[in-house]
Amino acid sequence: MRKMARRTLAITAALTLAISAGALAAGPLKGKTYQGKTSASGVNGEGQSQTIGVVGITLRVTASGKSVTVRFPSSSPILYCTSSKLLRVQSAKPAKISRSGTFRATVSQRYTPGPGAASIVQVISGKFSGHTVKGTIHTEAAECSGSTAFSATAR
Repeated sequence: MRKMARRTLAITAALTLAISAGALAAGPLKGKTYQGKTSASGVNGEGQSQTIGVVGITLRVTASGKSVTVRFPSSSPILYCTSSKLLRVQSAKPAKISRSGTFRATVSQRYTPGPGAASIVQVISGKFSGHTVKGTIHTEAAECSGSTAFSATAR
């Protein structure tokens, strides 16, 4: 009888831990900042693999956990062609985080301040899973477009 009670207790405890871990990992950690990096390579607009170098990424989740703002700390843009220009302006609006932890954010980047269309638009899509977030960055920049992966962890 004791063996059966212990086994039932052990199974109940294991299931409780698994369910609570799954619930915690379903979305972002509220109010946290996630920091990470891109992959060192990506796929350019022509579908060819290309080395692009590693670029940092910062994602700030609101205290409610319902939206995220994405920033790139570097003044060098993610591009799939050679450019020596440095970014001077970067703007982003908070993106909604779904109940499943997915999001899609846009960061507009410019070489010079002022009116007009952004030189580069980075479209970031990903999924939060507790302390980590993984996803893709799609660069929209005329002939310098492409995609790469990123990952970040909560700090």
